[in-house]
Amino acid sequence: MTNPIKQADQALVDRLGQITPANGYLTDAGTRIKEGWLSDLMKDDDLVFPFIAKQPGLYVPGSWGPGAVLTRVGRRIVGAVDGSRDDYLEQLEELYCDLVACLQVPEGIPNPWGPKGPRQVTLEPGQMFPPGEGLAAGTVLFPLQLHIHINAGRTP
Repeated sequence: MTNPIKQADQALVDRLGQITPANGYLTDAGTRIKEGWLSDLMKDDDLVFPFIAKQPGLYVPGSWGPGAVLTRVGRRIVGAVDGSRDDYLEQLEELYCDLVACLQVPEGIPNPWGPKGPRQVTLEPGQMFPPGEGLAAGTVLFPLQLHIHINAGRTP
């Protein structure tokens, strides 16, 4: 069996990778997608802003369906901009716009993230944070849930 969480994660990274001005977005953050905790990522000597970090989030228990379990796997998408700039708030708002436009899809479209992607993505409220407390970046946090079917090898 192929790991459906890994497939959904790859679909998420592929979708975030579309965030470039050439695709109609305001920033080029999709060219810098990282995985890990922000405090660790900020230690990189070659850090370039803006960037997107993907982190684990809440894993919501699943429910049985016909031959599969539907579960929701949490991810935290963190957009980061250079907090030393006077216009960091404007940059955060641009990155917020890009993330919403990228992650939100119209309802009723079957498998909008592709055949191996999540069946649905639920965005939770986003939140912006100013630089401070040892972090030299302004950040926008988007918790989300990837709705994933896990084929059941047994019945309940």
